[in-house]
Amino acid sequence: MTAWFRYAVAVALGLCWGWAQAALVAVPTLNNPVMDTAQMLSASEQQELSTQLRAFADANGSQVVVLTVPAIEPETPFDYATRVMDTWQLGRQGVDDGVLLLLVRDERKTHIAVGRGLEGAIPDIYTKRILMDTLAPYLRENRVYEGLVVSTHQLQKLILNEDLPEIQQGKGQDTGFGLESAMVLVFFLWAFAGRIIKAIFGKTLGSMISGGLGFGIAVFMGLSLGFSVLIGLAVLGLSILVSPAIIGSGGFGGGSGGGFGGGGFGGGGGGFSGGGGGFGGGGSSGSW
Repeated sequence: MTAWFRYAVAVALGLCWGWAQAALVAVPTLNNPVMDTAQMLSASEQQELSTQLRAFADANGSQVVVLTVPAIEPETPFDYATRVMDTWQLGRQGVDDGVLLLLVRDERKTHIAVGRGLEGAIPDIYTKRILMDTLAPYLRENRVYEGLVVSTHQLQKLILNEDLPEIQQGKGQDTGFGLESAMVLVFFLWAFAGRIIKAIFGKTLGSMISGGLGFGIAVFMGLSLGFSVLIGLAVLGLSILVSPAIIGSGGFGGGSGGGFGGGGFGGGGGGFSGGGGGFGGGGSSGSW
């Protein structure tokens, strides 16, 4: 009788465990540095942030990824983020330099999960400050995009201060990678500054000022830093193409109001995946 009772209890516990696993929110397939499954961003906002995060990963190897989900109950943000990090394996294998910024829309919770190799550069006290002092005020005002831009930029600055291995270059690649990476980062800083300029000076004058600034950056990069004329013209051409999408998309706060419409799961062309990085439990949770 006792043996049968123990067997029944074991079966019941097994069934409960299986049901609990089935009830957990699935981890989405990673295909973009901004996985907006909760649709908290507009399509253009998702594209802009994805482009910047992808450029940072290409230039430095470290991956900063944003994930929004509607809800995660019964799990905590830490538990769900741990499953995501274990599944996606953000960052480079052996370097473990991946970071996940998680937003749980309906539960108004956040979490930053830091790869094992970045726990020194981004300690838990820093992630807590970013979540509560930087991100939360933006989220309370429904300015999701701006909060994510500022928060990911702070994470990137902390990563750049860490002495991490350089990206291994393949055969046949030139040695100007570092300078070109700097050019990419400067361009995206200019793109973000364009939104601020437009908010201050208005659409017409702000666009003219931002366009002039972009031209100046192209000339400076082409002449002062020794880049070829072709690269300088490429930056200028890219600024002309991207400027209407970034500067003309409205001032701060546009695109995140009302319901959670806009961008979906994919966005931004090209594949994106983790690099085999490990996770040791670093990071912290927050709310708004």
